Amino acid sequence: MLDRRVLVVGVVLAVALAQAAAQQPFTVQEADLPAMKLSHYFTPDRVSHQPDFEWAFTKTGFTVKKRTGPIPKHLVEKLLPAGVTGDEITGKWALKNGALELTDIKAGKQDGRKGVSIVVFKTAPTVVRVSNPDQFVFGIER
Repeated sequence: MLDRRVLVVGVVLAVALAQAAAQQPFTVQEADLPAMKLSHYFTPDRVSHQPDFEWAFTKTGFTVKKRTGPIPKHLVEKLLPAGVTGDEITGKWALKNGALELTDIKAGKQDGRKGVSIVVFKTAPTVVRVSNPDQFVFGIER
């Protein structure tokens, strides 16, 4: 028969580990990005919009494209220098210290900003928010 003290210690340890895991935010993993699909986004004035443009990730790169609507102005301003526009923006990505680091940004043959760092975090196991301070909300599809 199992000693009750061992059982009590086991239960206490399991509860403590569950509480610690619940208090930590979900961490975005590299494998999450290629599985992300834009769900909706908020403009700086906090208005929600359906995804009328595309923002997709591959294993190492990203593409932002015009679809039924243009790429939002506030995203273009983050990625491209003043006066540069485009219907498609590409680049590379990496995760570093809770941020999405975007580099090698281009709009066609025109260079984008040298590097853009945007906070990225999960609000649920399958919901990723890219924020700075506006938010682009992605669902993870696997």
